Amino acid sequence: MKKNIVFTALTFVLSAFILTSCYKDDDSKKSGFSSPEEYIENPSVINAINESRIPVNYGDSPPALAGTYSVNGSVIDASYEMNALVGMPVQSEFVLSQQTNSGKINFEERVGGIRVSGSGGYITGNNGRFTIYQESKQSGREAGLPNDVSLTLVLMMSGTKSDNGNLTNVQGISIITAVNNASYKSAEGCWWKWDATFYLQTGN
Repeated sequence: MKKNIVFTALTFVLSAFILTSCYKDDDSKKSGFSSPEEYIENPSVINAINESRIPVNYGDSPPALAGTYSVNGSVIDASYEMNALVGMPVQSEFVLSQQTNSGKINFEERVGGIRVSGSGGYITGNNGRFTIYQESKQSGREAGLPNDVSLTLVLMMSGTKSDNGNLTNVQGISIITAVNNASYKSAEGCWWKWDATFYLQTGN
């Protein structure tokens, strides 16, 4: 069954933040977390962070990131079950918006005419460095999964805002934290990691 999850996961890698849920941005799709710390309390997330060595930038003064970016990168690492994803391209247009002083941030991503969005995520960091935290719930055919399968991904993205507004040294990770179908339970804890540069197109 792990092999099946690998092939369905290929549909996610067309996007940058791997937030390819087809849900619309409304209150019911906001993250269920009330703080960024809650994202990394899950044992699957802790394990993936340790294995992938993705940086986590803490602090309550992250840089202002609102803007539209073109993204260019690739998948660079994955858990054993997801090794088929390594080398896959990561390319999209990405919009960050409504960043607040309390550390909330929203996104929209555009890939090949498809738009996906989400709200209720968090951002931490300082000295130009940042980490964004999100959650994505995927289900059925609209997410490239069998109709009777839904899963939850915890997603993180860390990087540095440069003086020209581009986001550099960006690394992101997607971690499968829950699967509703017993036949796919072995996918829980699987992860893939990518790096990319976000080129600023317009500020918001």
